Amino acid sequence: MRKSKADTAETRKRILATAANVFLQQGISGTAISDVMVAAGLTQGAFYRHFESKDHLVAESMRAAFEEVFAALEQATVGHPSKDAIGIVVNRYLNQHFASGQGALCPLAHLSSELRLAADQVKLAAVEGHARFVRFIASYLMRLDYADYLGLAESIVSVLVGAVAIASLSQAPKASEAVLVNARKTVAEMLDDAAASASRAAPH
Repeated sequence: MRKSKADTAETRKRILATAANVFLQQGISGTAISDVMVAAGLTQGAFYRHFESKDHLVAESMRAAFEEVFAALEQATVGHPSKDAIGIVVNRYLNQHFASGQGALCPLAHLSSELRLAADQVKLAAVEGHARFVRFIASYLMRLDYADYLGLAESIVSVLVGAVAIASLSQAPKASEAVLVNARKTVAEMLDDAAASASRAAPH
């Protein structure tokens, strides 16, 4: 019985990993359940032993993708000073589409156009991922004594997600790179402005 439960859990994990990759590469609407199951090397009949519907699969696979994204970011930033860690997060996130081996593609950037019309459970998974991303960056900003570290983190996340979404649309590498370069500059300016404001507000 224990082996059976372990096998079931492993199969579910395999489906989720495969689904996350396929959805992020092909889109949600362009991917059928059968596409995922074939890619996972399983029969379509096995699907309903693990998931209630395609929307259920999309939501859970998005959570799996976010786990991979944040695991990669946490591993990359562990032990680094907060300021350096923020720079690492910015660079890795902006380079995700072009640098292999740096973690999964982020659903917020690569499925953004479809999430607006997605089922509630899919939107919930996206909102959870966004909130986690904001908290992740805010945890470093807080250590640097930025006053509105949550607001600043949310603004940074918006810049990063939007830049990757736009860059991935372009067929011209130079145009995509320009979007990413400008996003880096924007985040740097936001941090500088916040630091300057904190310095002016500090008692002298």
